[in-house]
Amino acid sequence: MILLGFFALGDQLVSTAAVATFIGFILMFGCAFHLIKVFTTGDWKSHLWYALVSVAYAVAGYVFIAHPFKAAIAFTLFLGWAILIGGIMRIFFAFKMRHHRGATWILFSAVISIILGGLIISQWPATGLYMLGLFLGIELIFAGVGWLGLGLSSAKK
Repeated sequence: MILLGFFALGDQLVSTAAVATFIGFILMFGCAFHLIKVFTTGDWKSHLWYALVSVAYAVAGYVFIAHPFKAAIAFTLFLGWAILIGGIMRIFFAFKMRHHRGATWILFSAVISIILGGLIISQWPATGLYMLGLFLGIELIFAGVGWLGLGLSSAKK
């Protein structure tokens, strides 16, 4: 996983395209499952709902597969706003629980999220071309380090 993470960081453009395409295939699977639900649900209102959701999944999946960079750019803007808003919400939460000893950690993470979300949004649409690949690479490295650390600590006993 660590090596894959470094490969992902080495070519973030390709990694971003791979992540966007993978998301597209996941959405297509979601479309298929909702289509199955259309034919297995007895209520006509449920048929309509599952059919509409299925179409939405199909359209989104198609866009992610056929136009991975356009989809990644749009998704990155959504991701930037989600991180920014999450940080703002955690600031309110940190002040609400300010009497707890660990509240400053919540406040610290909130400030980092606001900075990160602001950076993603302020540099958009350029961030859309590499952000998903960057996040994938970082995630793979930290996950690999975690598993490696667990394995090494288990081997000592």
